[in-house]
Parts: sequence; C-alpha cells; structure tokens
Amino acid sequence: MVDTTRRSRSLLGPVLGGLALIAVLIAGIFFRSEVWTAAKAVGRAFNTWLFDWVPEHPGQGAAIIGFAVVAFVINWIAHVRGRLRAWVFALVVEAGLWALFWYGLLIPSLNELFGLNIEKMTAGVVILSGAIVIAVTGALFWFLEMREEWRKYRRRHNVDDD
Repeated sequence: MVDTTRRSRSLLGPVLGGLALIAVLIAGIFFRSEVWTAAKAVGRAFNTWLFDWVPEHPGQGAAIIGFAVVAFVINWIAHVRGRLRAWVFALVVEAGLWALFWYGLLIPSLNELFGLNIEKMTAGVVILSGAIVIAVTGALFWFLEMREEWRKYRRRHNVDDD
C-alpha cells in the first residue's frame, strides 16, 4: 500500500539553510586570502595528479580524447539499454577496444589498421589512461542511473509536485 500522507513542510529548513549559506559566504569573504591560497594549492595538487600521466605527444592525447568520446557513447547506450549487465558489457567492450587500439590481439592494432600510426605509449600509460577514461565515463553512467532512480522515487512519492 502506498502511503499518501504528506509530511509537513516547515519553513525552518529553508531559513536555516539560507542563513548557513550567508554565513559561509561571509566567512569566505573574511578569509578570502587564506581561501584563495588553499584553493590554489589544492588546484595545483589536483592538476599534477590528474595530468602528469598525460603523454606529451598530441596524437596520443587525441587518441585518449577519441577513446573518451567512444566510451561515452558506449556508456550512454548501456544506460538506455539496461542496468548492471549493460554496464559490465560496456566495461568489457571499452577495455577491449582500448587494448586493441594500442596492441591488437592476433591482428594488427587498430592504430595501424586505421592508418593513424600514433607513437605507442608505454603499457603503464595505456593502462592508466584507459582506466581513467573508463572510470570517468562509468561515473557518468552511474550518475545518470541515480538521477533516473531519483526521478522515479520523486514521482512515486510526490506526484503533485511535478
């Protein structure tokens, strides 16, 4: 049986949330030099962590970006098609395509077959770049899944809010 009772909506939550946001804004302005210094330090550390592995050869960077686009499309199809099984299928296809692009298996690499002849990356960089692209596009997949489930939940429990 579906519970059709509505929870009371107090004004206290939005008021406290607004006051907290104002307090954070005031603190951010008051400590702006410290916040800016900390933000720059965190940004440099994140930038170093995220981009130090990226190869310096533009062709390799383009291959990684192209792989990200292909992985995004595969994950989108998996999202539209189904749930966990579709995502596992997408992971296997993405990892397989990335390995075939650089190394091939019983066939020439896709890099050679397409006539790109991009300078080969080391195995560690191939694995790391593939893992990062697959992780980012996989996170996008799970974000889409959570958003869809949240919308279903909201429609089930708050029909009159649409």
